[in-house]
Amino acid sequence: MQETYKPSFRNTLLSMILVLFAFAFSFAEGIDLKIKASVSATKVFVGDVFEYSIEVEAPSQAKIELPSFIGNLDHFEVKEMQNFQEAIPKTDKSKFIWRASLNTFVSGDFAIKPQQVSLILGPDSIQSETDPVAIQVLSRSSGEELDILEAEGTIDDPRMPLWVWVLLGILGALFLLFLGAFIYKKWSKKEVDVLLPPFEEAQLALKKLRARGLLEQKDQAEFFTELGFIARRYVQRRFGADILDATLKELRQRMSRVKSLSQNYKETMVLLAEETEPVKFAKMKLDSERVEFWDSWMDRLLEDTKEEEPK
Repeated sequence: MQETYKPSFRNTLLSMILVLFAFAFSFAEGIDLKIKASVSATKVFVGDVFEYSIEVEAPSQAKIELPSFIGNLDHFEVKEMQNFQEAIPKTDKSKFIWRASLNTFVSGDFAIKPQQVSLILGPDSIQSETDPVAIQVLSRSSGEELDILEAEGTIDDPRMPLWVWVLLGILGALFLLFLGAFIYKKWSKKEVDVLLPPFEEAQLALKKLRARGLLEQKDQAEFFTELGFIARRYVQRRFGADILDATLKELRQRMSRVKSLSQNYKETMVLLAEETEPVKFAKMKLDSERVEFWDSWMDRLLEDTKEEEPK
């Protein structure tokens, strides 16, 4: 009797998985994705601002995201960031460009870490990353200034006569005296503002912020700048955490040491800063769902952490 072959369930499942892998691989191979990371100068002085750029060449209809760009720069701080798209003539591709102005006050040899790049095209996506970029940060007295700046001839800069300095000093002293008298006269007539408790102060500031209608005006940058300040000032006054002017890296460290605050709110305080920095500095937009989440999150933070009134 002739035997008939019946494929087992395991073989069928394995075949389906292999087909899916082959499809995904063919999709990735079919997209010409070019990624380039660069800096405007490979050697800079401490405190100098330089540009760090990421260019992604991909189909124009694709959505490109850099999920780890903010907060993945170690010693470097973002002073300003731009994000724009340039179409490539006579093709269906575009250049997606992120350009950040960075600086640092730490000298040494560094490599800017690879940044994650996510491409979304329809229902499919590709994950990749940039190459690391080397940069050398020199101190002002390193003696290597000629490696960066063009050597120029000396400039004649004769000192001003001594009497000019004396005259400037007298005028400066008179100006400071006049300014001090003006400020004292102006502020001595005003009543001293009573400092409200942290909960009441934050509630009042939140009410004034919403009354400005910034979200209705599509001004997310100003809204999240004010919301972040209110949240930080409240946590600083309520829990004694020095976070009002902290950088993102400092915020992570200091929030982890805040006592009497739940772990959930410690993490979401940092997440608020991470999500809204591109909104404040690069004019990006959050979707309406995330905007509503952070707006209501502020109310929950105040209600869950307000001090109980003495009985």
